[in-house]
Amino acid sequence: MKLVFAVLALLLSGFAFGDSFPVLGSPGEWPDTSPILSGRASFYGTAFSGRKTASGEHFDHQTISAASNRFPMGTLVAVRRVLSARCVVVRINDRMGHRSRLIDLSREAAVRLGMIEVGVTEVEVVALPKYLKGHENACSLAFMPPPHLHASDEPGTGIAKK
Repeated sequence: MKLVFAVLALLLSGFAFGDSFPVLGSPGEWPDTSPILSGRASFYGTAFSGRKTASGEHFDHQTISAASNRFPMGTLVAVRRVLSARCVVVRINDRMGHRSRLIDLSREAAVRLGMIEVGVTEVEVVALPKYLKGHENACSLAFMPPPHLHASDEPGTGIAKK
């Protein structure tokens, strides 16, 4: 009888303090993923080389960096050109004086996206998750949805039970 009372008291104390009681089979907490932002990108011309950025660094058009008002300074973001699916990872080190574009890229980043001739192009941008930093395929993986496993899948194999 004391055991039943102790278990009941333990359960009720969790509800009284607003704690949720874990339910068998409930989904675990997945790390938050950043939303993919869509918009227009342009690039800095070589005339900006040597100028001080908002981060205090001197801008160099041959390094891979970017300016954006949507991400904190120092954030690594993956930028994908919509028309070609080319992708590059850049670090935000400056702010933009205009609001009409999502991101301004360094010339080197623009070269890698193949957008030099067009100047302004449609892109998708997402903050790079910590677990992808340094990964050789970080850019393309940043845009992939997280894997979802069915409850009937064998752990670690991805093969459904029959």
